[in-house]
Amino acid sequence: MSEGASIPEVTSIPQGEIMSNKEEISLYKSERFDVSVSSKIPLKEGLSVQVSGHNNSNSPREVLSRYLIAEGCAKVLAESGLTPDAWANTRLEEGQAVSIYGRVPGIEESWRKPVDTVGRDVPKIDNLEPNYNTQKLQELSRRYLPKWEQLAGNIELFKEGVNGKDVSETTKDIASIWENDRIKLEVVINPHLKGFHLMASPKESFRRQWQAVKGEDSEQIYIRQTLEATAVAMGVQELLAGGRGELHNSGNWAGGLKSTEEGGKLDLKNLAENRKVEKRAHRPDIAAPGNQINTGMHVHVYVPESGPVTLPEMSRDEAVQRGRQDIVRQWDGIPATTSAQLEEIRLKLNEGKLNKWLEKNCQGKLINDTTQKI
Repeated sequence: MSEGASIPEVTSIPQGEIMSNKEEISLYKSERFDVSVSSKIPLKEGLSVQVSGHNNSNSPREVLSRYLIAEGCAKVLAESGLTPDAWANTRLEEGQAVSIYGRVPGIEESWRKPVDTVGRDVPKIDNLEPNYNTQKLQELSRRYLPKWEQLAGNIELFKEGVNGKDVSETTKDIASIWENDRIKLEVVINPHLKGFHLMASPKESFRRQWQAVKGEDSEQIYIRQTLEATAVAMGVQELLAGGRGELHNSGNWAGGLKSTEEGGKLDLKNLAENRKVEKRAHRPDIAAPGNQINTGMHVHVYVPESGPVTLPEMSRDEAVQRGRQDIVRQWDGIPATTSAQLEEIRLKLNEGKLNKWLEKNCQGKLINDTTQKI
């Protein structure tokens, strides 16, 4: 911790006691944030967690500050030796809900597939055992998440200015429509759903949305870029669809997340015997390049024509390779983005509209707290 930095006040968890109530199991609680277990997916698929704030504000800056805490939660789930999860997704869902979904490898119906929360009757999760040691997970969260809360005091978004410019470049896969020095915004020509699909990505790619520079106690450049890309995606969602749809930061289809038996990087036997060692073997901040899992941080903006966001289980190419004609047909039923849709998107975002939204709602400090090394 940096000298003189103050720790946010954290609710104490008595030894041996699970902090819970009728609705949730709490992992971390401070003056500003609540981090608790949600019951959106079964525990066998992964631990689902939600970050909420005490002030009940859903302003873009407040939501982004929760998203910063979500990145810390995702790192705990995906990289801690305490959890069976080996990957994590984050989402901004209906009502500005900030959600984190751990992903447990080897589960056929869920691993390397988009998180499925639609229409599921999941019993309320009031006990994490034996999948997770609740007390140890709470203790880790209580030690670690204050560092991420304090990091927000050093995060300043678009501190050199938004400085976005309109772009008009189209390939068979992507239409570029906006960019600044760090972030690019693209329309996906062959979207993952019926409706609008855009991606906000850093120009210089990095592996994981929660990727941190070990020992750095200032702004954490990768985390800042994750938040700036998320801010751009939030602006798109608001200007294009009045806030409808969802934002996903996932990476589920990455080939490197396959097991070594399938030609991927993840050794399931090693993971079962020593979670921490196997997870560390692939962390981009400490692993050799050849051991890193080939993911890249980007934020998907999904705006469905109607109904909830539902996505194919796997990419079209993998569905063809695996002979999953049912999924191939699902892809065949999703129309490509039309020139009229591209024009509508440009009309709503270009000519300074996205710039102004970002300047008004996101530019500047997240919260005025100090930080410490993560």
